[in-house]
Amino acid sequence: MERLSFDSTVILRNGVKMPRLGYGSAEIAPTVVEQTKIIRDAIDVGYRLIDTASIYHTERAVGQAVKESGICRDEFFISTKIWNNNARKGRKEIIKDFEESLRRLQTDYVDLLFVHWPVQGKLLETWEVMQDIYYAGKARALGLTNVKRHHYLDIMQNCDLYPHVQQDSYNPICRNLYEKIFCENHDIQYEAFLPIIRGRVNQMPELKQIADNHNKSVIQIVLRWDLQSGVCTIPRTANKEHMVSNADIFDFELSDKEMEIINGMNREEETNWDTENFNF
Repeated sequence: MERLSFDSTVILRNGVKMPRLGYGSAEIAPTVVEQTKIIRDAIDVGYRLIDTASIYHTERAVGQAVKESGICRDEFFISTKIWNNNARKGRKEIIKDFEESLRRLQTDYVDLLFVHWPVQGKLLETWEVMQDIYYAGKARALGLTNVKRHHYLDIMQNCDLYPHVQQDSYNPICRNLYEKIFCENHDIQYEAFLPIIRGRVNQMPELKQIADNHNKSVIQIVLRWDLQSGVCTIPRTANKEHMVSNADIFDFELSDKEMEIINGMNREEETNWDTENFNF
């Protein structure tokens, strides 16, 4: 298999390079000052894909941390999302929300722009506005989060562009295979959020045995499994030591048998909010 490293990327359908391992910035700290320090730590460790969203209230910290790092903006891959309330209000609010995101991020473009949730009756309008943003050069790629196959089909049958990236649950007990296989067949890159299920993987004995075999932590095993499965992954943590540990997954490889064991743990247990029924 391909030799993986911290610098490994995937090439999206439109030729844009996206890091395989990134950093998720949701719920990391209550204040911008604290958030900025944490994200600076992630940058110092070597993370260049940084995932944020307006509802996370970390965009300002991401922008400030990137600025303070002294590293060229083009070396980062920043993703953000259109929030539900703005999608419900229509085109003007979507554009306003996006422009506010750019201002907070201190940038004139993002590398990846997501629909955060598929607001009923508003998905196509939201996607059409995002297409305009893409064609204007203010987003290098577009993606969907928290969606089902019929959401893809609505877009693919009615819009010019179909998604470059799908971000959703992917972990040992919920592989979302129905969606992942669809993405693979349509050249849509799959990206895992909450890959360690807020630490639940540490209680799974099958993973503990594999971790012991490699003298690694269970979390390192799961993140390595993500990458060997062709899935990009964005673990989050506010602890710099954990950031380092999460990135220390390139000096070993899971065997075919170990991959089979982890794959066999899947029971498609729902680990996300109900994407068809939500009121936020």
